[in-house]
Amino acid sequence: MLAELRDCPICWTQFQVNPQAATRHTYCSPRCKAEAARRRRRERDEAINTAETDVVTRQSPVPTPLAPTAIRNCLHCDKPVTIVALLATPEAARPTIPAASPDVIPMRRS
Repeated sequence: MLAELRDCPICWTQFQVNPQAATRHTYCSPRCKAEAARRRRRERDEAINTAETDVVTRQSPVPTPLAPTAIRNCLHCDKPVTIVALLATPEAARPTIPAASPDVIPMRRS
């Protein structure tokens, strides 16, 4: 059997691969494989931090009553989802009942 020569994508050295195990060998050593995993993890973390920074810079400094309070990624489709706090304003949290209606009795808080 002839061994196949490949280039390691981390250290760019050539290494021999058995043709029957050719699909499994990408890196020349466990050290290069671990380095590739570290780079992928670092790139993923940087992408997450960049996305969080973009969300922070897109929000207005003074929120309006129905402004988005948070933007998160959906757990299912990984698309951004806007979360709005509907009871964020005192008017929304404590609606007033018109006094002209005698059949409505307001609840009292204890």
